[in-house]
Amino acid sequence: MRTIQPAKPNVILILADQLRADCVGCYGNSVIKTPHIDALAARGVKFHQTFAQHPQCAPSRAALMTGRYPHVNGAISNHTAMSDNEVTLGEHFIGAGYQSIGVGKLHLFSKKEEASFSVTRQSGGQNSDAVTPDCLHEDYKTWLRDNGHWPAAEQAYDIHATDKYWEDFQANVNPIPQEAFIDTWVGDRAVDFINEQTDEAPFFMFVGLPNPHTPFDCPEPYASMYADEDMPVPDTFFQGLEDKPPIHAKFKRQGRRVNYENLTESKLRRAMALYYGAVSLVDDQVGKIVAAVAANGMSENTIVAFSSDHGELLGHFGMLTKGIDEYPMLYDVGLRVPMIISSPVGAAGHSFTNPVELIDLCPTLLGCAGTVIPPEIQGQDLSPIVHGETISVREAVYSESGAVKMLRGPRYKLVYYPGQPFGELYDIQEDPHERQNLFGRDEYRSVRGDMMADLLDRLILTEGPRHGESGRGPAYWRTLYGRAFEDLE
Repeated sequence: MRTIQPAKPNVILILADQLRADCVGCYGNSVIKTPHIDALAARGVKFHQTFAQHPQCAPSRAALMTGRYPHVNGAISNHTAMSDNEVTLGEHFIGAGYQSIGVGKLHLFSKKEEASFSVTRQSGGQNSDAVTPDCLHEDYKTWLRDNGHWPAAEQAYDIHATDKYWEDFQANVNPIPQEAFIDTWVGDRAVDFINEQTDEAPFFMFVGLPNPHTPFDCPEPYASMYADEDMPVPDTFFQGLEDKPPIHAKFKRQGRRVNYENLTESKLRRAMALYYGAVSLVDDQVGKIVAAVAANGMSENTIVAFSSDHGELLGHFGMLTKGIDEYPMLYDVGLRVPMIISSPVGAAGHSFTNPVELIDLCPTLLGCAGTVIPPEIQGQDLSPIVHGETISVREAVYSESGAVKMLRGPRYKLVYYPGQPFGELYDIQEDPHERQNLFGRDEYRSVRGDMMADLLDRLILTEGPRHGESGRGPAYWRTLYGRAFEDLE
């Protein structure tokens, strides 16, 4: 074993794709097998209630990498890149003297991917609609061809062109062997980079694992790891959408090229079993990466974080996947993600139960590394919590999907649809699964009004524009927005 101890700590951020918090063992799931993620939580701090700021991949990644909200950084959907003048976590670490490494699915658009990382090995995403593996990144495609796996990849994508693929809601066994599957490849490339570290310069590594994102198609032996009959079908699967905004029912009928009204319990169980298998496959990559850190003598100087960009409906109200541009949905199951940070000088086995936001991850990793946190960052530095200290956090968390905005407070959760007669209001203390929409009830008019005012305050105070030359210093909006009220009693 060799020991590499640069003066500054290394930082590894492992990001799963579309992983719900309640589909990880240490978050209370008794069926799923995630021993490596659970072990990471035992060595670090588990943030029990972390909410993503957007239910789609690209905007959520842009938010967590900049520490700034989607409506501020410009990445408002999977089809829109963040503004060129935004600064990512990788760029901050490069500025602090780090080598910045990007592995796997990055999904930040090419300009920011080039700016954020000194070197990359990219997989791309699986693209559940694609019918050829040409959608994958050239790095992974070249490896598949060079190692004789391209025919299996073509076979995997041929399945996407069949009627059965859509009739089964994208649930199938992937014919690519486990050792060549996309997440395995990403985990192996991350290990390669760790093994190649030979100098004393610290590194930041972003590892984007593409699963358990749809399609539900992990390879064997993971595809057979879980029995369909053991899957915890949610109670909401059998409930209608009569009191929900009409967007939800429209998505259920046609939102993802399928009609989820035809999703039977047996087909849901099959999709869930494959989703669980993909989670365990992801967990094995986490174990592989952490083991490589230990084997190279880096454990005492490496911070390892694990999270996901957003969640998954997974049968909630009879639907799968997530809200998209035309069908914004901000249910907790699509927003609540795991977030675990293990620091060699931090607390071990601690669970922080207050709600936090995924944009807090950016300043927290900078804080854990002892690096300057720029004032433009809107997330909260939670590094004191990682180090065992007690700090106050915001009372309410915020998320968005296009024009639809959500504020989730200690008791009530509001989802506001501008200009529409409908909306969502839930008593999350009494109704954590959001089964009963209180938005239109007269007896909740006052609660609704208070939540709308709170949401307006949050939006105004997080506009966070970047300005050019300023005689009042950087991020002047932070001071300006409160200046008029400083001397009022």
